[in-house]
Amino acid sequence: MKRWTVLIVDDEKNTRRLIEEILKSERQYEVLQAANGMACLKKLQEESVDLVLLDLQMPGIDGIETLKEVHKIYPRLPVIIMTAHGTVEKAVSSMKLGAYDFITKPFTSERVKVTVKNALEACALEYEVKSLRSELEKKFTFENIVGQSGVMQNVFRDIDKVIDSNVTVLIQGESGTGKELFARAIHNRSQARRSHPFVAVNCTAIPESLLESELFGHEKGAFTGASSRRVGKFESANGGTVFLDEIGDMSLSTQAKILRVLQEREFERVGGNTLVKVDIRLISATNTDLDRKVREGSFREDLFYRISVFPIKLPALRQRREDIPLLAAHFIEQFARKEKKEIQSMTPDALRSLMNYHWPGNVRELENIIERAVVVSTSLEIGIQDLPTHLASLKGSTELPEESLPQWIEKMEVEILRKTLLEFEGNITRAARKLGIGRATVYRKAKKYHLPIHR
Repeated sequence: MKRWTVLIVDDEKNTRRLIEEILKSERQYEVLQAANGMACLKKLQEESVDLVLLDLQMPGIDGIETLKEVHKIYPRLPVIIMTAHGTVEKAVSSMKLGAYDFITKPFTSERVKVTVKNALEACALEYEVKSLRSELEKKFTFENIVGQSGVMQNVFRDIDKVIDSNVTVLIQGESGTGKELFARAIHNRSQARRSHPFVAVNCTAIPESLLESELFGHEKGAFTGASSRRVGKFESANGGTVFLDEIGDMSLSTQAKILRVLQEREFERVGGNTLVKVDIRLISATNTDLDRKVREGSFREDLFYRISVFPIKLPALRQRREDIPLLAAHFIEQFARKEKKEIQSMTPDALRSLMNYHWPGNVRELENIIERAVVVSTSLEIGIQDLPTHLASLKGSTELPEESLPQWIEKMEVEILRKTLLEFEGNITRAARKLGIGRATVYRKAKKYHLPIHR
């Protein structure tokens, strides 16, 4: 049984002794004492404390000021306020400042035991949830990309194979599937490249007449308006990664120059005759069928083979619907924090509408809809009324599962525990150490979910 350390802060010695006797009768508490606010802060610096019982009325620094100082330094430390009947209103105010609960004097031993026990268990549970969520994020995210579906896990595994390779990668997928996010993830995980620039170029956003200069730079006087030398994207990315988005829209003449850079690792600036050598990794992306473009003659076959040494196909959101609740939870948390709102979930009807929609705009469209919903919502969860009308009309479908967002989170929790216990052959201690949670928690949850363990 875990022993908790409780710090009693009260200027009345008899009160401190009484509470110590009450807690020590439970045989699971270590008790420390402090006679005032300053002594409390000093004791917290010297000892590891799990909970503070803090008197409201004390000479010098009173309970409210002490509470503020404690939470400034130890924001997660639970504090229970002790107060006389006449100052209950002040005790309630202290809870707005972060106190977990309060008890009034004179108090019964049972009231002290229950309040302390509840506070410690609630804080332990909160820590457990945060630890599990942190592990979930590691398991089901790749940088800022979320996905627990089989197709996404396959993509993650494929990318892991080329992280520290220099092979060219071609990312294919519909608009909004996150092609640039994956390119950045590959760059950021590369030991050799991540400390150097990641330079993204949207080939459709730059006029063809300017694209060559944008990519390779130009010398002063190379053309009208070239008043000085300019370093291009390839040169500025030296040592790092160049990401060419929508490479399928590039002209044949520019394609030929890209091919030379990949073959020779050198180029000339527009209007120049000096060779510039570069060490870059090229990652390309397209939402078009490059095979068809090659057959039609609008894309060079030799360049196609050069840029697609390792092709990666990103699935559309409609092909991985099981990721929608997880993505929704991710975006709700992200935008609720941005908008300073307390929204944490969505109603089953709203979630069902998301699951029924065909998502032509993929993850980007889902992100935009969740952001809008968070902005317009006036409650603690997103409802059907917060979604666009074309989505709200889909709530009645019976094709999709009835799971709520918490139930989807629980599914992931089961999977995390199952995989971790399998990794350590059912060893609870090693699994708990990896997950960053208590051994008892792993044991309890393994029993709950009928997972194989050995003690």
